[in-house]
Amino acid sequence: MSTEGTVHLRHGRDRPVRLRHPWVLSGSVDRVEGEPEPGATVSVVSADGEMLGTGDYDPNSQIRVRLHTFGSESADPAEKWLESRLEAALGWRSKHPLLADANAIRLANAEADELPGLIVDRYADWLVLKVASPGMLRRAERVGRYLADRLSLRGAWLRGDLTPGVASPTVEARALIGDVPESPIPIEERGRCYRVDLRQGQKTGFYLDQRESRDLFRALASEKRALDLFAYTGAFSAAALQGGAREVVAVESSESALELLRENAPTAEAVSGDAHEFLRHDTRRFDLVACDPPPFARRRRDVPTACRAYKDIHLGLLRCAAPDAHVLTFTCSHHIDLDLFRKVVFGAAMDAGARVQCLATLGAAPDHPVSLHHPQGEYLKGLLLHVVEPGR
Repeated sequence: MSTEGTVHLRHGRDRPVRLRHPWVLSGSVDRVEGEPEPGATVSVVSADGEMLGTGDYDPNSQIRVRLHTFGSESADPAEKWLESRLEAALGWRSKHPLLADANAIRLANAEADELPGLIVDRYADWLVLKVASPGMLRRAERVGRYLADRLSLRGAWLRGDLTPGVASPTVEARALIGDVPESPIPIEERGRCYRVDLRQGQKTGFYLDQRESRDLFRALASEKRALDLFAYTGAFSAAALQGGAREVVAVESSESALELLRENAPTAEAVSGDAHEFLRHDTRRFDLVACDPPPFARRRRDVPTACRAYKDIHLGLLRCAAPDAHVLTFTCSHHIDLDLFRKVVFGAAMDAGARVQCLATLGAAPDHPVSLHHPQGEYLKGLLLHVVEPGR
C-alpha cells in the first residue's frame, strides 16, 4: 500500500515496534520523508530502511505515530482492518460472562483492541466516542455509523474533551449519528439504575470501568455504614444501598454531579464539599469506604505532589474507618503504578497508627482490557483493604 509519508526511526529505537508496541514517540524519530498531514497514514521504517509497520501520523503530539499494522502486515486503502477489529471487539465482549446484565459497556478500548486512539462506549441505545488522534478523528463518523447500524442504536455522540498533551486535534463535540439526548438517560447495571449525562458527564458520561468494584462494594455493604468519597454521580452509593447498607454518605464537590447523585442514590446523605475537608472535620466512623479520586498525576512531573495528595486522603480515611472496616481505594493516574500506590497507602497507615491488611488488588472491568504489548493502557489500580485497627 502507498502511504502519505515515511517516518524513519533513529538507530536502536526500533525494538518497541518490533515487539508490537503501537506508539512511536517523537524522540525515536530521526526524520520524516514527505509532507504528511495530521491524521495521514505513514510507513514506519528502521534506520536501515526495513519496513516496520504503518500508522496514523500526528506531528503535534509526543506520540508521533499510532501504529495499526506491523511488519509484513499490509494496510489496505479502504482500511478494512477498522471494521474487522470493531467486529472482533464486539465478538468477545458479547460472549464474556462477566459482561452480562448491563446495557452500558465499553465496546472499543483503544490500543488494547488494536484500535489506537479510539474509545467507544455504549449506553443503552446510544454510543459515545472519544478520539485521541487526528487519524481516528477522521474515522469517527464511519465508526459511529458502522456500530449504530450493526447494533440498531439510535445515535452516536463525539466527545470534545481530549487528554491534555496527548492528542492534538481540536474536536468539536457533536452528534455523529441520529439524535443524542441533552438530558441524562437511564442505564441498567446489575440491577442498579443510573442516570448518565452523555454530553457533559465525566469521561464518556460514567465510570464504566468500576463495574466489578461496584459489585464488590454491594457485596460488602449489608448493614454497614458506608462512605463514598469523590462520589461523582453516586455509583458506589447506589451499589451500597442495593447491598443493604444502613447508612450511606456521599461526598462530592460538583453541584451538577450531586443533582444526578440524588437521583441515583436517593436515600444517601449527599454532602456538597471537598473530600479532604470532610475527612478533617466529620467525626463519624464508617464500616465501608470507597475512595475513587480524579487523577492527581496527569504528567510525570506531578508524581511527587500526587503522592502527597494520596497520602493525605488516606490519612483521613484511615482515621474515619471503624474497626474491621473495608476500604476500596483507587488511583487512575497513569504515572502512579500499583507498587507506588501501595507504598503511599502503607506510609499513610504508619503515620495514622493504623493496622491494615491488603486483601486484593483491584482494576478495571473486563471490557477495559490492557494489551500486554501496551502496558501504558493500564490506568486504574486499586486495593481492597481490611482495617484491623483504625488510625488515631
